[in-house]
Amino acid sequence: MLSGPVLALDLGATNARAAVVSTAGEVSSRYAGAWPKDAGRGAVVDFCLDLLRQARDRHLAAGGQPPVALGMAAPGPVHPRTGAFIDPPNMGPDFFDFPIAPALAGPLGLSWAMGKDTNVAILGERDFGAGEGSGDLIYLTISTGVGGAALSGGLPVVGPDLVAGELGHITVDMDGPLCGCGGVGHVEALASGAGISLRAAEAIASDAEAPELRRMAAEIAPEPLTAVHVSDAADLGDPAASFILERARRAVAVAVVSIVNVFGPDVVILGGAIALAWGERLIAPAREAVAESAFRIQADRAKIVQAALGDDVGLIGTVPLVASALPELTR
Repeated sequence: MLSGPVLALDLGATNARAAVVSTAGEVSSRYAGAWPKDAGRGAVVDFCLDLLRQARDRHLAAGGQPPVALGMAAPGPVHPRTGAFIDPPNMGPDFFDFPIAPALAGPLGLSWAMGKDTNVAILGERDFGAGEGSGDLIYLTISTGVGGAALSGGLPVVGPDLVAGELGHITVDMDGPLCGCGGVGHVEALASGAGISLRAAEAIASDAEAPELRRMAAEIAPEPLTAVHVSDAADLGDPAASFILERARRAVAVAVVSIVNVFGPDVVILGGAIALAWGERLIAPAREAVAESAFRIQADRAKIVQAALGDDVGLIGTVPLVASALPELTR
């Protein structure tokens, strides 16, 4: 167990969240905001330091124990040994190879540990959430994008280049749409929030029967439809929206079957905003597909469950991350 709490930072696609997390996974002193990645490195460092200092100072003012380390979850790929972004696809070239973790930890006077957001999330779910303490675990997040992480024998599956585990780019339809990464038919292209939004735009531009999608698009123009709009349109009986959502659910189910066959995990956890919003509407088809199509031994073992930690997963996961990366801070 760590000797004290972690000062945690979770960098999402658009927002950053800072908090103090106890050794029991309890989150306090939260601060959040949209991080100014378009303003360059200096602005991002200043913004994150401000959030972290507010969280730390509020925690200390309430009589809390000083944090023992900075723990960070960040968009991948990242290099956990240098604390740098490697080649972040959604952040621009200014952040390539930028060692953000030491840039933040230095002014705070703390040691640091940093991991790819999904690799941090899986540690949180393992120790404090739906992972039941398993060492053979998959975490699949379905939100703006689709990402994932794997533990096998208690160890993260990261590969020799530390970038393995891109489960969102499993091919589920060779005749499917182009993914944002340039591949074809990936689960992210069909089931992510961004993918669902694009599929809705394509339906509206075609001769598809999409009365509710067209009505909603006219109401919010020029903003694009989101996965929420598509889900609402499907609930109102829109045929195109229903097809898009059914295709998304099937894509996730096909991906989960492949994951179960390849990794043979105890538990597959589905998290992220879309997975949490859809719940059993997404999980039940995945369970059925595994029962029907996965190898019997793997299918009998694997539980397909919803994530338990919600939006806090990236913060909470920094506790086991720091404990693993900085064993000198444990007792």
